[in-house]
Amino acid sequence: MRLLSIMVAAGLLFLSGGSAASLDSDFQIPETETILALQAAVRADDKAWFVAHLHYPVRYYGKTFRMIRSKEWFLSHYATILGPELKASILAQDPENYLKNYQGLMVGEGSRNIWFEQFGDPGAGIASDYDIITINNSD
Repeated sequence: MRLLSIMVAAGLLFLSGGSAASLDSDFQIPETETILALQAAVRADDKAWFVAHLHYPVRYYGKTFRMIRSKEWFLSHYATILGPELKASILAQDPENYLKNYQGLMVGEGSRNIWFEQFGDPGAGIASDYDIITINNSD
């Protein structure tokens, strides 16, 4: 609803000749926020952020296919799951230019990416958040 309000306000502002920057400089769309948070977690090697954003079971496609079913397994294989090539792909992602379709939100490119799906129901009072559903890190 907020996005719709901002879009309407931006349209009115455009017609009046004003600047869109004056609308709400702190507002970011959830996808951009998610990508920026993921990139910050990669830079900081923040395993806790990843564990908090995994929606189990998570599909992992590396040298072999695995279903990640627990935080313990993820943490014990963290360095393999999030190898340097995948991290580089995530950090190279432009937070404003991403792929989102019926499968979710993809961050990264090629065969090295992370897919998110949005969970929650704001209308029912359940906060909406993006969680990781698939990790691709293969050649």
